[in-house]
Amino acid sequence: MRVDKSTTFELTIPTNGIVFGNGTSRQVGQRAKGLGARRVMLTTDKQVRGAGLLAPVEESLREAGIEVTVFDEISTEPTFDAVHAGVRALKGGEFDMIVALGGGSTIDSSKAFAMLAKHGGQFSDYTRESGFNRQLPPGVPVIAMATTSGTGSDFTRGSGAIDPETGIKYWLVGSPKPTLAICDPELTRSMPPHVTANTGTDALTQAIESYTSRNVNPLADTLNLEAISVCAKYLPRAVANGDDIEARVGMMYAASALVGIGFGNKGLHAVHPIAQLVGDRWRIPHGRSLGMLLPQILEWSMNGCLERLGDVAEALGEDTTGLSPRAAAQLAIESIRELLISVGTHDPLSKYGATEADLEKLAQERARSLPPTPAWPRPSPTPEDLLSIWRKAL
Repeated sequence: MRVDKSTTFELTIPTNGIVFGNGTSRQVGQRAKGLGARRVMLTTDKQVRGAGLLAPVEESLREAGIEVTVFDEISTEPTFDAVHAGVRALKGGEFDMIVALGGGSTIDSSKAFAMLAKHGGQFSDYTRESGFNRQLPPGVPVIAMATTSGTGSDFTRGSGAIDPETGIKYWLVGSPKPTLAICDPELTRSMPPHVTANTGTDALTQAIESYTSRNVNPLADTLNLEAISVCAKYLPRAVANGDDIEARVGMMYAASALVGIGFGNKGLHAVHPIAQLVGDRWRIPHGRSLGMLLPQILEWSMNGCLERLGDVAEALGEDTTGLSPRAAAQLAIESIRELLISVGTHDPLSKYGATEADLEKLAQERARSLPPTPAWPRPSPTPEDLLSIWRKAL
């Protein structure tokens, strides 16, 4: 990686680390007991429960002598009110631990439950828009058990929820990372192909976006590059055949143990916030909105990350021998586009009803919500930049 005498960085993981491997979800009872749990709030959603994934986890906790109450009211897109309902349930039950079983929404919500139950207030009090900008001591510990391979929520801070009055998704600042991440690839086998594609696209985007960020963290960069390579190999296989357990293991490894730590320590840049604007507006699934726009935003960012995009091309398996930095960067973007097309996440925006007039209005309204940051390869986009990016995705 690129380091010099001025290089400084930090690397953090969940407090008590990572448990990875097929069948490790059956250890949750003993792991929770070892962390002092006696009364657990087991959070999930009805889809995960219906897929039969909840019962073995609940059984493992009860066999360890832990009292368990299931909270399965988490939705795919949590709202402020839904988070506050979970906080009330956590406080009312006097629980000493949360075990979160599900995708990013379940794990994000559970982190928010733990933080808000301890520190009080409303979700909106802890967002960037409210001026909040510091880390807070954790509440009850959270064991995260992801049933998808892509969000990285089991390794990161922050929690997303929608303001029902505006339809905009905001991010809670200050929540700690989960206490422990249990990564069992068997939990992902029930994901349908479109969910596998969407969450896998999220993982790939996080890795590429983090690697091309201007933040400095060579250890995170190593993890992000490896995650790109693993996603390129295994994501198409996992989408094609959900019972391909080697592909499921590969994607869980990429999404949690690699990019979850990689982007969780180095951060992201323009792709997520720009994609979220159209995702919020047309209720496009998160991973799919990223797949629509990743190549176009990288093209817009290219001059600020030419050499790093060349590294991405090589991680994707492309031969960059003899190519100029610009040609190698362009090869990376085309390779990314082909991969997204192959798994079905590079849809046109028009598929969701967007028109150029809609996009022009959205760009004017929301450009100011993208503040300048030194981590981005180039300064925040103007309304004209946003419209140009989105127009290419129509």
